[in-house]
Amino acid sequence: MAESQVPYPYQPAQLQAIRASISEPRFATYLEKAGNHEEYALALYLYNARVAKAFLYPLSVVEVTLRNAVDEILVRKFGTSWHREDAFRNQTLTPEGLATLDKAIQRAGQNSGRDQVVATLTFDFWSNLFRSEYGNLWRTTVNIAFPNLVHGESRQDIQNLVKPINAFRNRVAHHEPVLDMNVTDIYAKTVRLVTLRCTQTAEWMKYHTTLNAVIRTRPKRDGGVAVPLASKLDSGFVEVKHDTTLMEIVGNVDAKRPAIVCTDDIGAPVAAFTVLDVTHYLSMKSKELDGLIALNEHRVSHMLDGLDLAGRWIRMDGEIALAIAIKELQKPRVQVLVGVDATTGKTMGTIVRAHRRY
Repeated sequence: MAESQVPYPYQPAQLQAIRASISEPRFATYLEKAGNHEEYALALYLYNARVAKAFLYPLSVVEVTLRNAVDEILVRKFGTSWHREDAFRNQTLTPEGLATLDKAIQRAGQNSGRDQVVATLTFDFWSNLFRSEYGNLWRTTVNIAFPNLVHGESRQDIQNLVKPINAFRNRVAHHEPVLDMNVTDIYAKTVRLVTLRCTQTAEWMKYHTTLNAVIRTRPKRDGGVAVPLASKLDSGFVEVKHDTTLMEIVGNVDAKRPAIVCTDDIGAPVAAFTVLDVTHYLSMKSKELDGLIALNEHRVSHMLDGLDLAGRWIRMDGEIALAIAIKELQKPRVQVLVGVDATTGKTMGTIVRAHRRY
């Protein structure tokens, strides 16, 4: 999509023609967000298109990486013609999965080899293979497909990444609005999933993506500069790693540092929670152990494995408009927002929902 420094000279006849081509129902979404201002609505439409275009590259990388990772495991378990093996087709796949596989075989050609079938299968197919009904498939193989999983991470963690990526991909593929979606979080999940398979590929993808530059171009009706999320982030959070003990957390958290962020080797967030989550985990374990619990024996990885924190925290680019971030923070379940540096991915600060500091 070419960029021009000269504003497009909309005329009434042009506006009418463009609206007719886009269709009124589709344009209505943007018109509502623009307060019924036509030119601003079209600016939002173009911004949405730029975001979708910028995502095509990372989405293609994550899709190919995922399907090749799964294919490797299916070859190990069922052989090089796994798409025709009864043990996979009728003893592993659900009826829906089998129907999807057979459609792919039909499209590729009945005599097509595995490579053609793999290339024809949809992202939905690969994504669905990480649902709970396929738990046996991954019981001893998930660390082979994703060698960079850390202790305590499992098939469920892969599903938590794949599911929202797949949903977002489908919206982009069908030209649906992504204006109100947390694209920073979707991108972070994309990077994380590729990293779990191959760190070099993830770095290559991050180096060449244009998404970070695009999301800074979201238009404003008045042409002004939106207040950035970074201006409201609290840098006083407790940073931990997967192997940090709960004793260390208890010794560092206080009223001035309510947010706890688990980061990877480069300082990018992989989870975020509060002392209330720690208390909940300890209470749960205390009941299991008749009240006897040694804090030094329980680590962050154990807590992340024992609690469902999906949806309780989000990450967003620190340069994104604060108003957009607030909408995300007000969603049900979300307790902690983590702002990240768009260039490095490192944690900049947090906002805890309970504090209402925004």
